[in-house]
Amino acid sequence: MNTDHLRAFVLAVDEGTFEAASALLGISGSAFSQRIKALEREVGQVLLTRTIPVRTTDAGAVLLRTARQMMLLEDEARRSLGFRGEAAEVVTLSVAVNADSLFTWFQRVLQEAATWDDVELHVHAEDQEHSHELLRNGTVVAAVAETPVPVSGCRSTALGTMRYWPVASEELLDRHRRSDGVVDWERVPQVDYSIRDSLQRSGLRRLGVTPRVTHLIPSVEAYNAAVAHGLGWGMIPEGMMPPGVMEGEHPDLLVVQEIGPTEAHLHWQRWTTGTPALDRLTESVRRAAARMK
Repeated sequence: MNTDHLRAFVLAVDEGTFEAASALLGISGSAFSQRIKALEREVGQVLLTRTIPVRTTDAGAVLLRTARQMMLLEDEARRSLGFRGEAAEVVTLSVAVNADSLFTWFQRVLQEAATWDDVELHVHAEDQEHSHELLRNGTVVAAVAETPVPVSGCRSTALGTMRYWPVASEELLDRHRRSDGVVDWERVPQVDYSIRDSLQRSGLRRLGVTPRVTHLIPSVEAYNAAVAHGLGWGMIPEGMMPPGVMEGEHPDLLVVQEIGPTEAHLHWQRWTTGTPALDRLTESVRRAAARMK
């Protein structure tokens, strides 16, 4: 397949419109449209819906991952060869990382990547339970995932474990104690990071309880602040725990012992397609994860 056509296909998906994608390539809208049509003629199927934003058809979804792999290989080859005297190509690596990892140990990866002039990182914040979906559809080349079973075409490496502790303000729990002193967990609000965040729900299942109120706070800093301010209870990674909470010496926050900790076993899943840039990123992730808390 013509790599110019495949690159146009990938950019159309990423940018959402033919106009934006053609501007990135520096070609006219009609020339861009011709590339997409030529690719569709070659494969004999419609690959993209002509909507805003552009979306893949079922056939396009199948092709997308292969197209991204070919772009990665081509960019690496151009960079290595100094293709036709051009400046070294910058290789784009799209990866999925859960928000808690991104806020803690993965920052060491970003620190290393700051010295890589030949790599452009595109980080997708996605829950570790669902990041494999982005691998499967070709959105990312690697991901921090909870499942150890590798996605087809990928290989999986264990990274380590993040331990989460249920935390609540003492004032919040006192407001929801029954006359016998027992906390009515059905009435205690909980804080989720997103609608796909299952940590709190899995914790309450141990008590056989379903909460009536669930707040959504899609920011690590704001999430921790919401728990500290008593908006609701939540699971906080051990590495982000405010001083004194684990020791029982914090003036307001408590570890909820009856729910107990939850562990997320993290794995690095990456395409088996080997390129120097992806290999370098993988080694950086392994080093950073070795210091995970």
